[in-house]
Amino acid sequence: MDFEVKRIVEPFPIIKIAEVLNKTYFWEYVEAGAMPWSEKYAKFYFDVVLSEVSKNFIFGAYKGEKLIGTLFGHQESIMLDNELRFEALNLGLCAVDPEYRRQGIAKALLNKLIEKAIEEKIDFLMAFPEKGRFGDKLLKEHFDFKSYSKNKHLLKLMEEQGLQALREDFKVNPVLVKIASLYSHIPEFNIEGKVRDAQIEDYPKIIDLINSYQSRVPLSTIYELKRYEKHHKNTYLLNSLFGDPHNFYSWILEEKNEIKAVINNRIEIVTAKYEEDELLTLPVALLTSAGFHEDMDMEQKIDFISCILRKIRNLVPSVFATHITSCQHEMKVFRKLKFISDRNFYILCMKPLTEKGEEINRHKKYNEFFLDYYR
Repeated sequence: MDFEVKRIVEPFPIIKIAEVLNKTYFWEYVEAGAMPWSEKYAKFYFDVVLSEVSKNFIFGAYKGEKLIGTLFGHQESIMLDNELRFEALNLGLCAVDPEYRRQGIAKALLNKLIEKAIEEKIDFLMAFPEKGRFGDKLLKEHFDFKSYSKNKHLLKLMEEQGLQALREDFKVNPVLVKIASLYSHIPEFNIEGKVRDAQIEDYPKIIDLINSYQSRVPLSTIYELKRYEKHHKNTYLLNSLFGDPHNFYSWILEEKNEIKAVINNRIEIVTAKYEEDELLTLPVALLTSAGFHEDMDMEQKIDFISCILRKIRNLVPSVFATHITSCQHEMKVFRKLKFISDRNFYILCMKPLTEKGEEINRHKKYNEFFLDYYR
């Protein structure tokens, strides 16, 4: 089949991109729960998730005027062992229209992206493919990506609201609902200090807190103030764009004028398939950018997250579950709170592109890392 792979540039064909992603990232994941890729949601993704520099690494496969595949590269600065700074591309939204698969389109997309990455002196590529799916095999078997770690996505049922969703919406066996109840409780908490909404003037201290993980885990994203500010400014538009219960919250724990903890939370609607032709929509809380001051002990961390879970329950009682995809740097905290692994299994894969990038191989495995996950 004849097709052409080229960079997607402004003005972005949002409608065409939404059509491809809805056929793939929505309909192929809907059984586990997914967000529909409407034109409005695709535009929101471009405005909020994609940084300006990352827009250099968006590629599309075309058959004539029809967009039949996409691949996005998110450019990020990464710190290794608190001594080496890299420029990396975090891959996401690799999608090929089901009608055109097994014709080399995904390979062609990645080849073009690699050419651009080398031209822009990117040190390495990374991705979090789902184990057993095509992306996993494509990266390892055709492009020599290596696996460095599991990346667990964790889920917490929100007490009775979560159990009710299992019983009434998903029609789960009562015995399994009883078992699930063992993992749904939100503990009582005792907070020293004040948990409050983060303000713009807090952002420099938040960035310092998050970036302190560069000396605490071997591989960490370097957060930058301007990018963080822009991301938050745009994400706060969730409610005005999509209505209730969509929303965005950023919370900090402040004690004696020092920020001790931070976490961000988006409320979004997921659509799930529970019977052959039955779809249901439910609100979920999506946690990101969790960070703790290095002098906080386990009990204090658990108290903070428990407080956040209780805030979510009070603010949006209809949320049935809380989800976090980037928690390898603080896995023990969420495990102690009885977050459980979701049904999918993801892998951190990386591929060096420069001599400097080869330094990521100084570790055979990365048990802890603070890296962003992109769909």
